[in-house]
Amino acid sequence: MMNDRHPFGAFRVRTRKLPAWQIALIGAVAAALVITLAVVATGVFLVAFPAILILDQVYRWRARKAKASAVQPRPGQPVVIDAEYEVLPPERPRQNL
Repeated sequence: MMNDRHPFGAFRVRTRKLPAWQIALIGAVAAALVITLAVVATGVFLVAFPAILILDQVYRWRARKAKASAVQPRPGQPVVIDAEYEVLPPERPRQNL
C-alpha cells in the first residue's frame, strides 16, 4: 500500500553522499585491515607450520619406539587375549567399577 508521504512504502532508505576524502579514508582503513590480517596470518603460519612438523616427527618417533618395545607374537602363533568374564544374572544389578 502506497501513500503520498512515503512513495516507496514503509521501507524507505535514506542515502547520504559522502565526500571523496571520507570514501578514500574508509578505503585506506579497509586496505590497512586486510594487509594487517595477511601479515598476522603469515606470521602464524611461519611459526605454527614448523612446530606442527616437529611435533609430528616426535610423535612418529615415539610411536615407532613403543611399537618396537612391545611384545611381538612369533610368526605362525595365534594371538591370544586372556581375560576373565563373569555372566551376570538378569536380577542382579550391575556394579560400575
